[in-house]
Amino acid sequence: MTTLARLCILLSTAVLSASSAPTKNSSDLFTLPNADPNYKARAATIETKRKGWLYEEYPIGGAFYPTGTLANQTISAQQAQWFPIVVEHAQVIAKESVSALAGIIAAGNFSTLDDYANTYNNQWNMSLPRGPMLGMLTNYTDDRLFSMMRLSATPYKIQRVQRHDSLLFPVENAASITGGLSLQDLRAQGRLFSTDFSNLKFLNRDLPSSGKYGAGCQAYFYINRSGDFLPLAVKPIVKGREKSALVYTPQDEPADWLLAKMLLNQNDGYHSTWAHVGQSHSAAEAPYLAAIRSLSNDHPVMGILNRIEKTPWGVRPNLENGLETGTAFTGPQYYPWSPDAAREYVNQLYLSGESASFKGNYYRSNFKKRGLIDSSFGPKLKSFPFYEDTSVVTESIREFISTFINSYYPNDKAVAKDIELQAWHRETKAARVYDFPAIQTRQAITDILTHQAYLSVIVSNVMSTNGIHLNSMSLPFAPAGFLQPIPSKKGLTEKDLMAFMPTPEGAVWQVSTYVVGHRPMWRDTNETLSHLFDSDDLLARTNAKTQAAAAKFKATMMDFSAEVRARTFDENGLNRGMPFLWDALDPNYAPYWSVI
Repeated sequence: MTTLARLCILLSTAVLSASSAPTKNSSDLFTLPNADPNYKARAATIETKRKGWLYEEYPIGGAFYPTGTLANQTISAQQAQWFPIVVEHAQVIAKESVSALAGIIAAGNFSTLDDYANTYNNQWNMSLPRGPMLGMLTNYTDDRLFSMMRLSATPYKIQRVQRHDSLLFPVENAASITGGLSLQDLRAQGRLFSTDFSNLKFLNRDLPSSGKYGAGCQAYFYINRSGDFLPLAVKPIVKGREKSALVYTPQDEPADWLLAKMLLNQNDGYHSTWAHVGQSHSAAEAPYLAAIRSLSNDHPVMGILNRIEKTPWGVRPNLENGLETGTAFTGPQYYPWSPDAAREYVNQLYLSGESASFKGNYYRSNFKKRGLIDSSFGPKLKSFPFYEDTSVVTESIREFISTFINSYYPNDKAVAKDIELQAWHRETKAARVYDFPAIQTRQAITDILTHQAYLSVIVSNVMSTNGIHLNSMSLPFAPAGFLQPIPSKKGLTEKDLMAFMPTPEGAVWQVSTYVVGHRPMWRDTNETLSHLFDSDDLLARTNAKTQAAAAKFKATMMDFSAEVRARTFDENGLNRGMPFLWDALDPNYAPYWSVI
């Protein structure tokens, strides 16, 4: 199969619309079931949808996938609509891949880590025109870049170690690194944070014949006395070598410490690549499919859901196709784990509830549970860029949704008496939605719709569309895999480290693989987050209060975009404590819907 053909397959289903067929009188206002003068016909239409949108098991993602006459018609129609766009994007990437490889070779190949900048310099002018985020190519040896990635690009596994939590591993020289605080002191003072990917070591039983290598890492970070968030130690674990696993710290030789940081980046990058399938897509698809089977297309909540969930059904078939045919593991392949391992990883995270818990993953609740915000134990994080930007966007979404819901429901009693909303709640159990809250109040339905948008807009953008290739999978700091086995002793030089790194072909594979979901051509267009509710089809069916709220949301996002784009480095070379500019949630760059 040609590279272009593979890219077409990867992209073809990434843009399918999830919206069920619109009502015939799409200009009619949304109505609640108790206000519909012809509810018998409305109920019959819902029953038709229930027969045409059915559940089936799916190999990847954990959640059910739609099947049935109406579902298949909708998916096929949208695929035909978007395929020409997909082919055009695939052609661009294929052409730029050839050019990028030629550019690397012309520049003298890779002799040092800094040479990996040639993978991006003057390349990918259409598919990745700005390259990685500013600072990623020049400041990757700075420990603050490594630590602050956990509070911006990859915040999903980091947590504060509580007073009575067991320690993952000892760090004998902790006090000399921290200025006198032992590991136990850090824990007792609430300054210690951890992340644990040790479960990835078990995936090595599926090590493919490609011979690429990885490890499952555990790591500590800490807040120092000045309030800075810094790395303390990384422990890469290889199955069968647990007892002899090395612990790396900033006091090790630079090449040893850099490799350890790269190994943890590999874990976070792999997690974002595959976990986002369940954490963003499946977690949003499941309640949406239940809604299609429960709500009339004339229901205002269905109107909002159809706007938010513009493209859910293409992602999992796309990835599953790649796993089955090998197109997700070609290039040369640099993932250290097999297709079966990737599928297993996604499904385990979803079915365990980690990525699927609906209410449990409300962003504030989740961060509070992990001790990242509103913690009564230990010092406050001085800077938490992901939370700061997410709060602006998500609370603006919540404000719009609240106005929208309150304009239809005068009180909580009206929500509780909405028979379609209550049917939706019951249906989520059949749809295998985990931890879906009762819908008895205006606040409850506001929170549900806000979180639905958070999954499709925030999580998808940061873990995939507008984030991963710009930071957590950028070279040289985050290779997908390594060419040499994980060391059993320290003492690497930079020359030794180069033997672990991707070849020019591997570097081009990594970039071309991850830019498939990037949409730079949509920057400053109406496909971006600022335009989430800026839809004539949606707003024409709503009321004046909703239309005013939509205008306010758009204005707020425009202002926030200007703020994001005005960010610069301070006199210490930092922005919000980071030696790189994190702008994944620029509302005029991030798409308002979840592409792959």
